[in-house]
Amino acid sequence: MLNVGMSDCGEKNKNYIAYVLRMPDVRVTVLSKKNIEKIEECDGLLLTGGADVSPELYGDWADETVEIDSERDGVEFRLIEEALLKKAPILGICRGLQVLNVYFGGTLVLDLEKYYGRNHRAISDVEDRYHDVELTESSSLMNFIKTKRGKVSSSHHQAADRIGNGLKVVARALDGTVEAIEGTATATEKILAVQWHPERMRHDDPFASGALDVFKLKLSGNNKENTLNGG
Repeated sequence: MLNVGMSDCGEKNKNYIAYVLRMPDVRVTVLSKKNIEKIEECDGLLLTGGADVSPELYGDWADETVEIDSERDGVEFRLIEEALLKKAPILGICRGLQVLNVYFGGTLVLDLEKYYGRNHRAISDVEDRYHDVELTESSSLMNFIKTKRGKVSSSHHQAADRIGNGLKVVARALDGTVEAIEGTATATEKILAVQWHPERMRHDDPFASGALDVFKLKLSGNNKENTLNGG
């Protein structure tokens, strides 16, 4: 059974756990400051949604729109570092995409609505916004989703701006907002991150299942490597 480590996002953990458990023969270990060392026992890492990444980490400063969690930034940077050392696959969702982009030297838009007039926030606490995204054809995500355009669940006010080293954009909203990134280098080849919320979409929606299918493929490949190497 594969063990997926997941960054702790509090009360919404259950949504992400249920999403990961759509895959067979998988268990989830929720990772926080209290048990961060358990990443060593995990076959892959899921970085979840939540508070904003500290702007200081990408050379900016917070304005009134930003709500940060510096402790979580530190925990997730450590989790990313350990996953990379293990060559374990990483799937980022919403904040997960943003923290990966920052980790690899990229930057973020502090607030899409304030600086670009784009509204990607949820409509309310119980209703997500939906909008179209377009995929890049030469991407792992496109190989599984098999359709270039679709609607996704949106609940964020920040987004990737300058893209980090070893990453590329593989999906954008129609207004140009970055919606998915993948790794392009040896160190990042097992990374996929989406700005939308597949865990809050229908199971049979390809934009929900596709991201999980890519992660599952990378997980199974990683497990075979570990078996061959005696892991």
